[in-house]
Order: sequence, then structure tokens, then C-alpha cells
Amino acid sequence: MSTLDRLIPINAPSDADVSLGFIPLIDSAPFVIAKEKGFFEKEGVNVVLSKEASWASIRDKVAFNLLQGAHMLASMPLASGLGVGSAKVNIQTSFTVSQNGNGITVSNELYQLMSTETNNSNEIRNGKALKSVMAKKGKNEKPLKFAMVYPYSSHHYQLRDWLSRANIDPDKDVELIVVPPTKMIDFLKNSAIDGYCVGEPWNSLAVEQGIGHMIVTGYEIWGNTPEKVLGVNQNWANANSEQHDALIRALNTACEWVDDAANLEELLSVLSHPDYLNCPAEQLRYGFSAIKPSGQFDWPMEAYQKFSSDKINRPNTDYALWLLGQMNRWGQLPAVSSLLDFAINTFDDRVYCRALNINQPCKPYSLTGLLSESDWLKGVAEDKIRIHPDGIEFGFDYL
Repeated sequence: MSTLDRLIPINAPSDADVSLGFIPLIDSAPFVIAKEKGFFEKEGVNVVLSKEASWASIRDKVAFNLLQGAHMLASMPLASGLGVGSAKVNIQTSFTVSQNGNGITVSNELYQLMSTETNNSNEIRNGKALKSVMAKKGKNEKPLKFAMVYPYSSHHYQLRDWLSRANIDPDKDVELIVVPPTKMIDFLKNSAIDGYCVGEPWNSLAVEQGIGHMIVTGYEIWGNTPEKVLGVNQNWANANSEQHDALIRALNTACEWVDDAANLEELLSVLSHPDYLNCPAEQLRYGFSAIKPSGQFDWPMEAYQKFSSDKINRPNTDYALWLLGQMNRWGQLPAVSSLLDFAINTFDDRVYCRALNINQPCKPYSLTGLLSESDWLKGVAEDKIRIHPDGIEFGFDYL
């Protein structure tokens, strides 16, 4: 029996042990595969997947325990625990399911304007050409409008960071709005926005359909960084540690399966199903291989999504601190008694080690060097602290 023959409807019985939400993106693959290949079942946990329309829906349903956990933005557990953008609810993550995968895409019209400003592709990628275009706009012209998927997301922070490095003030010079990932292409096609930052496959598909041009990847902005996580309601996790551990083990197996090139064709077939990404398999291929749609953009190999290794899957407290620094930089961070304690308890790799029976000591925690928390926040806000160009694994650069 093929995997497609045994696809289980996602509107499954309400008495399931664990309900997990997901957004139809490439990096939901480990959740889908853990379900369809029986990895959850082999770990003794009955999981029902719930396809959700927006990150806000994911957040609220996990907060109210309508979903026990979800495919979640890495920053969402932090925002929820701080009570920013929603009621304060403790959500923790002890497993990262993916790394990289974001990009910034602009409309054909904006790309042509940028191209007239320079013959240097680097100036398109680093935003200098965009700055030149904006300098020629009249005072009474509407600002350019860019979309991101959620106010507390790597997409939002990468977009703001990219703009600010080009001396574009993201609060004054452009308009930023929230659009669900699945709606990005329609918004761009209908000229409702001039560009967006989103995860795959929505950058590749815009290029493939001739709707826009991808100009830079998240990797080129921040290096290798976590993207999506398993986020769970902390009260549920505390009361159901065995089930939580089983979810982590099943997703760990699924991540290994997804990263195995021998499984690519089956993976694409499963994800293309209407219950999941509802997209032709050949278009989904862009998110998992070096094959990309033709266009002006040269995709760095390092920017491709990856799903499996201890460095990817283990929660990274340094990255949690970086996200908290970004929240502070852009006026989102409330008072926190201890950034480090909050980061450790939210990105909890102690549970990761327990679930996977890792005997080696968990990563020792420190803020960064000898900086106080206030100095850390100040350094990030002033762009004097950046993630190492190769990614969070290598720490930070102090400029």
C-alpha cells in the first residue's frame, strides 16, 4: 500500500490523544511525515493534524489547549510567554524542526525599478537599489508596502534588519502589513503589496509563475538559523511528559526521513495532497533540492532548508536571546526580570535531551561574553551585535 493510499483525513476523531496544528508550508513536512509514515504511532501516541489558516490561529488554539501543540514559528513561544500580541500563556519548545527557508520577493514592477538603479546584483540583494528607488519617490506618493507573516516572526525581523542595513527606516519609510503565507502570491499579483518576506515554497512559486523576483534569502541576512519548532502548551507538557517525549522522538525520526534524498519523490507526493500543501509536486520540489525556478536569482546552497542534525533540532538558547533582542529593537519587548532564565525555560533543551536519551551534558548557558542583559539589548538595538555570517551555531559578531 502506498503512502497516499493510507492518507488519514485530518478532520479525525475528537478523542485523539494529541492534536497538532500546522500551516501548509514546506517546513511542515516533519509533522506530515511523522503522521503518514506512522512515526507517531510507533512511539505510542495518537496524533491528529489540524491544517490552520494563520499563525494567529495556531497561537490561540495552542494557548487554549484546543491544540496541544503545533508547527510553530520559533519566536511564537517567546511572544506568547511574554504576553505580547495576545494573552500571556506559557508555550515551550524542546525541538526545532527546520532551519532556513525564508526569502524576500518583490513585484516585477519594483524589480525593474531597482534594476534601473544599478548594474550590480549585490546592490539589489543588499537593498541599496531599493533605497535609490525610494529616494526618487515624490513626497505625496504612497510608501512601498511589504508583507510578512506575523508580527513576532523571523520573517518580520529579517525584513526589518535587511531594510535598516540599507538605511531604510522600516517604521517611517515603508508600510509593513501581515498577510498569511498562502495569500502572499495573490496579494503580490493583485498589486496589493510591493514585496514580502515568507518561507518556501511561496518565493519559488512567485518566480516560477512570473509574478515576482526573489532578491535575497534569510540565510544571506542571518546565516543558518532555526525557523520552525514544535511548540506545546506548557501546562499540557508538564502533565503529559511521556507523550511530549514521544512527539519529539517521532519528529526526530521524521526529520531524518525528510532530509534523506532517497525519500524525495514520496515526500513530494504526500505533501502535494489537498489535506496538506495542495500544490503540484513539481512545484514543491523547489523547497527540497538545488533545482530552482529559472530567473535572475542565484540561490546560495547554504540557504536551502534543512531538517535533521543535533545542531538543527536542539533548542538554541542563543537564538532565543537573539529573538528577544530583535523584539526589543523594534519596540515589542516588555519588562523581563531575566532574559536568560526566560530563554532557558522557553527553549528547553533539557526535555530534548530527556526525550532522545542524550547523556552528554546539555549546552551550558551564558548570555554572551561579559555583557549585562541591558548592554546586550542595547548592542542588538544599535546593530552592533549581529549573528555570525555563517549562522547562530558560531555565535555573534560584535561590531
